Amino acid sequence: MIVLRFLIFLPVVVLASPALLLLALIILVMDTEEGPLRRLLADEVRQFGFRKGFRRFMQQVFLPAYGHAVHSFVLGAAGFLVVVVGLRGLGTLPIELVYAALTVEFTMLLMWAVTEYFRAEEPITESDSVLQSQRGRPQEKEFGQPEVEKMVRALTETTAHLALLENRLRATESRFEQVAHLDGSLKELATKLDLLVSAQFNLRVRKEFEQIVAEMGSRVTDREKDNGTTR
Repeated sequence: MIVLRFLIFLPVVVLASPALLLLALIILVMDTEEGPLRRLLADEVRQFGFRKGFRRFMQQVFLPAYGHAVHSFVLGAAGFLVVVVGLRGLGTLPIELVYAALTVEFTMLLMWAVTEYFRAEEPITESDSVLQSQRGRPQEKEFGQPEVEKMVRALTETTAHLALLENRLRATESRFEQVAHLDGSLKELATKLDLLVSAQFNLRVRKEFEQIVAEMGSRVTDREKDNGTTR
């Protein structure tokens, strides 16, 4: 069984050898806040063996510390490849640079695949609805006596607030009606004032006209008297 597993994974190991070499180089030279990666890997392998220790190292040390960095490098290599292929299409770069960009992107993708292979699996859990259906009862929340009293008190306060608001609305409507009546009264008063002003004006004009006529009559009478005296 071990030999069969080895034969199955041998092509995968050969294919992923560039990524494994890059991963080994990172473990040798990079550090974390807890110490160098090589020392942490050695501690895990010494305590749990190579297979289990390496998996624990990848899950608990490498992925939390450098998982996002590996993802960023993959995206950066993809961007580099896109730029190189675009410039090659314009005829400004040699074909060898395209091969180099493809190699970099392939290596980074393998590196990402290797690191994601060791990521811890999430436990499979059933949803609450499935558990409730298996138990044969609906998912309901039970309320105690204090909660019921709080709800009743809140409903009572809400009803009181609504009644107060209704009274205020009625008072506002009555005030608007009073304002409407006042507006009608003001219009009627303005009409009466206009009539009064026009009547006073007509009276004043009539008096002025009568005064003018009287003055003209007195002047005519004075002239007749002067003419009679002269004769």
